[in-house]
Amino acid sequence: MLEKRDTRQQSMFGSYVYDKVVSKEHLLRRISQTIDFSFVNKACADLYCLDNGRPGWSPILMFKVIFLQFLYDLSDYRIEEELNDRLSFKMFIGLDLEEAPPDHSSVSRFRDRLGAERFKELFNRVVEFARGKGIISDKLHIIDATVVRAKVDLYRIKEKYRDDEPDTYIDQHSPDEDARPGRTFKGRQFYGYKAHCLLDAESEIIVNTDATSGNIREYTQLPPLSAAVEHPRAITADKAYDCQENHSFASKNHIRNGIMVKNNHTQDYLKKHLKRVSNIAKRYRCIIEHKFAECKKHHGLRVARYWGLAKTRIQTYMTAICVNVKRMIKLLYYCASPPKIYMRRIVT
Repeated sequence: MLEKRDTRQQSMFGSYVYDKVVSKEHLLRRISQTIDFSFVNKACADLYCLDNGRPGWSPILMFKVIFLQFLYDLSDYRIEEELNDRLSFKMFIGLDLEEAPPDHSSVSRFRDRLGAERFKELFNRVVEFARGKGIISDKLHIIDATVVRAKVDLYRIKEKYRDDEPDTYIDQHSPDEDARPGRTFKGRQFYGYKAHCLLDAESEIIVNTDATSGNIREYTQLPPLSAAVEHPRAITADKAYDCQENHSFASKNHIRNGIMVKNNHTQDYLKKHLKRVSNIAKRYRCIIEHKFAECKKHHGLRVARYWGLAKTRIQTYMTAICVNVKRMIKLLYYCASPPKIYMRRIVT
């Protein structure tokens, strides 16, 4: 039942205090003024009963709590403390001064109840909002992956089980059943997951993202990520995405191919392609690397918050939502226009 808590309004005194304390230039106030979160109610309508039961927390309010959690890299317990302490947080989620916010268990249950697919839908709604504002140009897309290490004490597992099962002791005794050992393109080993992102180079908006186990190769994710969004005029990627399937996908969908080619090719036309593409890819590669650095440094994507692939996907979607919303606010309020991508520099 949503009616009671969905129709609540801040009191005149509460609104007065928020106006005096929270600056008009505050990020959360800008987000509240710019983005209409009513799409959350539509996405969660089938999870609530409107005619019986105790009034529940508004889906919009709960989603905003989770948004704040990932925006400021806070745990479930810490977000409960901050909601009681920060007026800007209370103002953002729509609570009055004297109202108590939801506790950490309510936040956890709501997140688990929505599931990864519904968070994926919410991420797509944010991308659609950016398209509606004319922010995304779809001239050039950049795809890449980054490591998300599992929240597992590998040293303890090694010390306890290495002598019994020297080859498979980590997978057999890890508390995270979906995490897998993997290797980056440069040969560095890790244990956990990979977050794959497809980025619009001009606006620096993540247009699609997903998470996989660490043993999944990067090149397998280009077709599904790119096929789910509007095709760009060009796409670029590093050498980890060099395979016949990806080159055929770009050619079939009339996308200019900017995928870097490995040096072991001997064909003359591929050598020419390598020379032309390498400078293009290096020039724009830094854009997505800076985005990954932002996700890890400010939003906690360096380490998986939870166990399991489904919850790691939720973390990936929410992190992408946060960086996209921040970027939209910057472009709409503080930038005259995003940097332009000149298509004549992209190879055919």
